[in-house]
Amino acid sequence: MFNVIIATHGNLATEFEKVLKSFFGKIDHLKAINLGDQGINIFSKKIDQVIVPCLNEPTIIFCDIAGGTPFNELAKRSINWQNQFALFGGVNLPVLVETLNMRMQGKSINEVIEKITAMSALIRFNMKNAKKAEDE
Repeated sequence: MFNVIIATHGNLATEFEKVLKSFFGKIDHLKAINLGDQGINIFSKKIDQVIVPCLNEPTIIFCDIAGGTPFNELAKRSINWQNQFALFGGVNLPVLVETLNMRMQGKSINEVIEKITAMSALIRFNMKNAKKAEDE
């Protein structure tokens, strides 16, 4: 089983974790790291506390903004990873749900990375394909 880490600005990571737990119940190997008002030094220490036990284990890390502080701090540490590792920016709930679903199905980290990399970040509603309520 691979680890999943969510690192974001504000409390978004914790909120994602709460929603995911409402879907899946208890989730092993899931960690949330929030960059709040505490500053970069404390955030950096939190990151180290979470990732050090994972450095020898396959891990997927999701951040809210590619190039943002959480992403950059984790990218700096990517050289320390001794096992399979992937860092993504632009996390969203469908990607997290798919990741955990695939992990529960016993899919490998490589299969999960391939699938979520191919997922579109946005689904656009197309009025041309909409059905009227009476059509259903």
